[in-house]
Amino acid sequence: MIGKKLFKQLQQFDPDLCTVLKFSFDRQISTLSLIPTDNAASPLSQYLKGSAMGNDFIGHNSFEHYSRVEQLTIKRACELFKAEHAIVRTGNAVAASRVVLFALAKNGDRILSFNLRKKEHCTGSQMQYDFIKFAVEPTNFEINFDKVRLLAMRHRPVLIIYSPVNYPKNIDYRPLREIADMVKATLWIDLGQNAGLVAAGKIKSPIPYADVVTFSASDALHGPQSGVILCKKNLASHLEQTVIDTGHVSLKKNVLAALAITFREATCPEYKDYSDQVLENARALENGLKAAGIETFCSPTENHLVLARLPRDLNDGALTANKLEQAGLLVKAEKLMTSDDRISYPILRLSSLDPTTRSLDENDMYTVGLTLGEFLKSRQDAQAMKAVSLVIKEMVEDLPLFSEEWLPESEIIRDQNSELMMKAMIYGT
Repeated sequence: MIGKKLFKQLQQFDPDLCTVLKFSFDRQISTLSLIPTDNAASPLSQYLKGSAMGNDFIGHNSFEHYSRVEQLTIKRACELFKAEHAIVRTGNAVAASRVVLFALAKNGDRILSFNLRKKEHCTGSQMQYDFIKFAVEPTNFEINFDKVRLLAMRHRPVLIIYSPVNYPKNIDYRPLREIADMVKATLWIDLGQNAGLVAAGKIKSPIPYADVVTFSASDALHGPQSGVILCKKNLASHLEQTVIDTGHVSLKKNVLAALAITFREATCPEYKDYSDQVLENARALENGLKAAGIETFCSPTENHLVLARLPRDLNDGALTANKLEQAGLLVKAEKLMTSDDRISYPILRLSSLDPTTRSLDENDMYTVGLTLGEFLKSRQDAQAMKAVSLVIKEMVEDLPLFSEEWLPESEIIRDQNSELMMKAMIYGT
């Protein structure tokens, strides 16, 4: 009732802003997103982010005295990912990435990076680095670690970065650790949207091999917009000082509380079930695309990602994505890099994360893949867009943004201390 009353007041007091709010909600509820970074936050996380803790700010410029909620968040992050140390103060993945770059590389240093990941986060920065690319081979779309080793020996990078945001395979991290040790480089794994599957124990964790691991708490983990840095203890103080020096002093307590509950939810059986369904749905999406005659790269997928190759007569993935958006299906158009700079492929980078959150199963995702594939093979005219629109509209009209089946109610009921912990986060310091 309070929510309805506040919404009515907002409607009367600020109709312009209320129109923007309604447009955002209507867009989310009436479309289906296959964009990897799109996903709804859990209701528990949203509740804490909107709680009275938003009035309470951690007003210190050191890591010597953690607040209770920050201590709780760090403890849960370390336990969930089995990490030696966690930094939870950065506001998003870009801020976390810049902290790592500024802390571990000097101006002009060489960085060996998968698909040149993190180079985009240097835009507008005074720090400039010499990025060297490694990528999948253009023939078998696998990483040739012998080539990576040769690149590392030739260029002697201070940082080696691997981020699987464009790779549906789960690699063995040991060769990267060995290469980093050989050239005395720091190994940084940016998990991206694979963080949830790692947390749930569904795919291999890089924590035993990496010096630094970063990810966002939103998308796969259903948390607030914030960046997380996990690291070895020997790097902790240097990274913490860089957080302060770059102005990322702290998050408000409401965001930290939302982050703490996010890590707690990821330990529950419901989240593990969710992660299993994410994997099933990704495979079904890929199979639907193949049934429509669409080639997929790095197949079969081993995580939440599916890379759909655009038909050879289509070079403008952005135009295709725009037409699909008008039909209610959101996709991400990109280029798949290879180790040969002359060869790249236009793709749609697709994910099963958000559809799974909204309760779609593998039968639904097969239909989505088939529908998307048929559109890609069509003339992509108004008639083809209408066909997509009809399927998507029927599929999403009764879907929630966050399905109740993923709420950890059973875990909360079993835990006799949960109410006390909740009160501590809301009222404590």
